Amino acid sequence: MSTGAHGNRPTRNQQREAARAKAKELREQQVKTEKRRRLFLQGGIGLGIIAIATIFIVTLATSGPKEGPRPANMASDGIVLSGSGMGAILSDAGAPGSDPIATTPTPGSSTVNIVVYQDYLCPACKAFDEANAQQLQTLVEAGAATLELHPIGMLASRSAGTQYSLRATAAAACVAEYSPNTFWAVNQAFYTNQPQEGTPGWNDDEIKALIAQQKPQNQTKIDKCIADQTFIPWAKQATDYALNGPMADAAKQSGANGVGTPTILVNGKVYTGSIVDPKEFLAFITQVAGDSASTTPATPAAG
Repeated sequence: MSTGAHGNRPTRNQQREAARAKAKELREQQVKTEKRRRLFLQGGIGLGIIAIATIFIVTLATSGPKEGPRPANMASDGIVLSGSGMGAILSDAGAPGSDPIATTPTPGSSTVNIVVYQDYLCPACKAFDEANAQQLQTLVEAGAATLELHPIGMLASRSAGTQYSLRATAAAACVAEYSPNTFWAVNQAFYTNQPQEGTPGWNDDEIKALIAQQKPQNQTKIDKCIADQTFIPWAKQATDYALNGPMADAAKQSGANGVGTPTILVNGKVYTGSIVDPKEFLAFITQVAGDSASTTPATPAAG
């Protein structure tokens, strides 16, 4: 039975609250699932099952070289986008297997550093992107912010054995290496075309085609980079580093029970508000920017 024009249509506030509740549910479900997985591995529920799970995890962590090449333009393990056109700030690749170099915001700068740890298979990450991408792009292009995107493979075990999250992370690194100024467009394409958890996700040829639609430079090199799995070892290292370093620190700072994506920081401060309310997120950015400006050391007067 259809509802007429004067039926019980939800108000905009009700729609917004429903979206907030759904996003919160997605994040809480992801954290609970990770917690259950850890308890399962520790709980001794069937020696045979535990053995299989352990073999899978060890294989995931150790398959391939432990040290592989790092992508250029991702010195922090994330790519920093700045200015008109969402162009990338370029950086050297660094030595294979070397530690990332954290981006340090300039004290007192009017430009805030927004950092997002994300997984291209994560529904909550997609929800955050859909709600905030346009606002983020506006802030970056206006010079009010830089956006530092850290793709990781946290959900690599949730794609029917294909490790889609790791492959998508490694493919994004190929883009950062060979066509960094296309990264934002590719990032958006990954979310627009996000597969469901539990499915195989896109295969490598489909990922190549998805990237090609964004008209990057050096498509042939990107395709070879993906086919050769050049940055799979780096993707594993970056994921492990994020989960045990920045994301763990952020979870502790925010009082969360576990790490999860997306994890969002503004000048190092964790955002804990609604991921689907752009106004609330903008208010947090504005507050952090004001706090940063107020702590700028005073310049001594000339004598």
